[in-house]
Amino acid sequence: MDNRKIVVIGGVAAGATAAAKARRTSEDADISLLEKGKYISFANCGLPYYTGGTIESRNKILLHTPKSYGGRFNVDVNVNTEAVDIDRKAKKVLLSSKEGEGEIEYDRLIIAVGGKMIIPPIEGIDNTPYFTMRTVEDADSVKEFIEKSKPKSAVIIGGGFIGVETAEAMLHCGLETTIVEAKPEIMPNLPQVVAMNLREYIENSGVSVKRGVFASKVEKDGGIKVSLSSGETIETDMLFLCTGVLPNTDLAEKAGLRIGETGGIWTDDTMRTSDPEIYAAGDAVEKLNRITRKKVLLPLAGPANREGRTAGYNSVTDGDVKFPGVIGTSIVGFGEYCAACTGLTYEKALEAGYDAEYVYTEDADISEYYPGFNFIFLKTVYEKKTGKILGAAASGKTGVDKRIDCIATAITGGLTVYDLEHLELAYAPQFAAAKDNLNLAGFAASNRLRGTGYIITPEEMLEILRKEKDTQLVDVRTKMEYRHGRIDDAVNIYVNELRKNLDKIDKSRPVYLYCAVGFRGYIALRTLRNLGYEAYNITGGIEAFNRIKKIL
Repeated sequence: MDNRKIVVIGGVAAGATAAAKARRTSEDADISLLEKGKYISFANCGLPYYTGGTIESRNKILLHTPKSYGGRFNVDVNVNTEAVDIDRKAKKVLLSSKEGEGEIEYDRLIIAVGGKMIIPPIEGIDNTPYFTMRTVEDADSVKEFIEKSKPKSAVIIGGGFIGVETAEAMLHCGLETTIVEAKPEIMPNLPQVVAMNLREYIENSGVSVKRGVFASKVEKDGGIKVSLSSGETIETDMLFLCTGVLPNTDLAEKAGLRIGETGGIWTDDTMRTSDPEIYAAGDAVEKLNRITRKKVLLPLAGPANREGRTAGYNSVTDGDVKFPGVIGTSIVGFGEYCAACTGLTYEKALEAGYDAEYVYTEDADISEYYPGFNFIFLKTVYEKKTGKILGAAASGKTGVDKRIDCIATAITGGLTVYDLEHLELAYAPQFAAAKDNLNLAGFAASNRLRGTGYIITPEEMLEILRKEKDTQLVDVRTKMEYRHGRIDDAVNIYVNELRKNLDKIDKSRPVYLYCAVGFRGYIALRTLRNLGYEAYNITGGIEAFNRIKKIL
């Protein structure tokens, strides 16, 4: 290793990781880190939990100070220092700080400036005070305002990750909280059928959620008035903008670096930009989707860290360690409930050209006979021809992260739904069921592919019910379950009594079966199919059907 000069622009996930990896790779390199703000390494994903009081100590979210980071990694840390331009020919970065303008030379440069906030075109937003939740300073200002002004209400524009987490924080602070989301459902990256479960839990916790409307105007008039596209006006003491981010490419564009088709900085798989002496990592960079092989934007901390690590190593060694891309694994929680996803949604799979289908399954996170079980609702997407797993999304109180992480690993390994059937997972009653949720998803999807499952989706069932007046529908749950709620016009024949009541089913017509979540319906399906009936089972049972009915 030589004593080449490595300059990293930006801290936090990508930049701080890049500088640390560069130092771990070479003790000889001269490494400098430039950070526009005051803090170089903090848990930005933990900011809402600090403002809401779940994380009590401010020091817990400060992973490193400039002094501790510089001391550990022998990095020259420059905070409150903005990189304003890059002279690629002279290999210099032009700087601006409180001390004035300056410059720093580099042999290798790493750009890790993150994203820039999306400010929606809301009338009056430039003249109305609002809060964001991106930096330590943001969190400090929120805490200070709540402590000094004692607000009673908050409106959060944006129902994505930060919007949901900020809503929970404000609820913890005792504020009457409202989320305004322009899309039909919160968490637009999730399938609606999964996101709606989270939203219902949020609403039941006391947060008002306005969906399919946007803030058209805001104004400061004593408090703050938020006018919605629906005509409704909400008065509030605090306004938050949690409307997402776009890649911050200003510096890269000014330097003449290539910008990718998605609007992020283009890099190859070693994180090298169009200039071979400059690398880039984090939210400013476009990524390769490992499933579709197309470029995407994905502002998540995990990929940013791994990109930074790749860039840091390669900048020192001229190496070819590769960052393979992303599949989009993420999770969000509110109170005891959470929702997570990985890979492609069904709609994204179709857009990418896959002949895809999906199954709904719902089962307990642990053995149902063991105290404290909770149900997980799971949607699994796969390719028809090969059975290759393309994506999944799930919601529930406990165990959701475990299942989605397993499927993320399966996607990375190129596994199929046939592999899910035989996936061997740790089992004891308090940890899982002998047949895990993932096994059940594998069973349902594999049976369908083999031609033995005869699944019909809730979406397809709804379409049939709307077109056909005389549909033969059989509820195979118990009488008590049937009395507590059923699909209209369904006849109740308990699965254990099915063979005794075949005279109630017209063998000359298709029969559609359902239970609570799909398992008993499948047993009834196989019984009737073996007896010569044209039978179909609603995947996910009445639980999935009722969710889809609310959407369509």
